[in-house]
Amino acid sequence: MKTNAATILLAFLGALTAGRLSAQSTGAAKEAKPVAYPYAAEESGGLSPSLLRKDLDLRAALSAAPDSAELMYAYALVLRQEGKARDSLAAYTRAASMRKPTAQELRSVALDYVMLSDYDDAIHWLELAVQIDPHDVDALYSLGRCYYSKDRYQEARKLYEQVLAIQPKNIKAEENIGLVYDATNEPEKAEEALRKATSWADANGQDEWPFLDLGVFLLDHNRLPEAIDDLRIAIRIRPTRAESHEKLGRALLASQDAVGGINELREATRLEPDNPRTHYELGRALRQAGQIDKAQEEFKLSQKLYTSHSQE
Repeated sequence: MKTNAATILLAFLGALTAGRLSAQSTGAAKEAKPVAYPYAAEESGGLSPSLLRKDLDLRAALSAAPDSAELMYAYALVLRQEGKARDSLAAYTRAASMRKPTAQELRSVALDYVMLSDYDDAIHWLELAVQIDPHDVDALYSLGRCYYSKDRYQEARKLYEQVLAIQPKNIKAEENIGLVYDATNEPEKAEEALRKATSWADANGQDEWPFLDLGVFLLDHNRLPEAIDDLRIAIRIRPTRAESHEKLGRALLASQDAVGGINELREATRLEPDNPRTHYELGRALRQAGQIDKAQEEFKLSQKLYTSHSQE
């Protein structure tokens, strides 16, 4: 039985009354610290001057008009973009008491939960958003990403296919279909989709993910020269992504370029000094190069970071 809009909105308000949207929600997942996450980061402006200006302007406007739903929804979005997930949820709760949310606003609520590593609640709000607007490609895509994170691969693929039916050259949807095929052990279909995504992407643009994902796929399948090319493109687009440097470092090491591999892994540890995996990979590279003392330092640091993370 299809759910009509009135029933959907009543369900939303019922969940709101029950406190599901509350920034004070209890439970292990909701107590997790916000983490950097690509699903939420896609629209994040970080703590840029323009975003901080918006924050200040909206605070001032809300001081003058505290009962404005539009201002409160706008402020909740800015808080999410600043990475303040709990504050953003509190603002969305306030906004929802003044006006029923749109599909896009529910998607933003879900992305707050993604930042809190609470995928079950994220899926709840995204499913509601898609029921409200079945043609919202952002909501469809984000729900697919969350399904993928929960290993619900076939459901994720169907959503990406819905996105492509609406936008036939949606790069992210095609790229993520490739990831689904890779996860379900269908490498030929995975490569076809990943290559199609890179063919649509701009190698001189701003989105490194199609090239990074294809490079990682090729690296995992021991096709090193091809992997290196795509990983270099990803780094050229976004030199500050540590994962790209780490993967390229591994590819260069496997291609017997120890110096290049070590340099890339050092850059990865510089960009993400608290990532235990990159220190471990650097340690392996240094040991392979005969730099035993330096390798041991990296292994010790990696172990210390793993221990620290496990206790958080």
